[in-house]
Amino acid sequence: MRAVVKALFLLFFAAPVALAQVQTVSRQPSSVVHAGYMIQGIIGLMIVLGLIWGAWWIIRRTGFNRGFSGVQMKVVGGLAVGHRERVMIVEIGDQWLVLGVTPHQITTLATIPKQALPEEEGQSRSLPFAAWLKKTMDRQKNDEKS
Repeated sequence: MRAVVKALFLLFFAAPVALAQVQTVSRQPSSVVHAGYMIQGIIGLMIVLGLIWGAWWIIRRTGFNRGFSGVQMKVVGGLAVGHRERVMIVEIGDQWLVLGVTPHQITTLATIPKQALPEEEGQSRSLPFAAWLKKTMDRQKNDEKS
């Protein structure tokens, strides 16, 4: 009978306490190990993000992303004709494209040969450009009629 009581005591009281102590001891090193893996992952992520940022900075500073197509384009000028609408002149090679630009589309209004821009006379930049654009568009219409 005494052996049965000892067995029941060990089974119901001593074994769970012993298991709890073993689990407590084994949890401490594993949580430290998990924290180490977490710190290692965060440092690795920071290194990768730093490399991505560095590559972006180098590309932006060197202009490496420009000119892949072989076509040299340059914005010559622009004029706001509405709240979000503009008329832009883009130089491509020896031609100028007059473009209507809205938030939803870009439309080619005219194609004209490359010209010299009018000289600024200390006035607002938009006034001479607007007059020059009107004169050039009128000349383009007259050339098409002839």
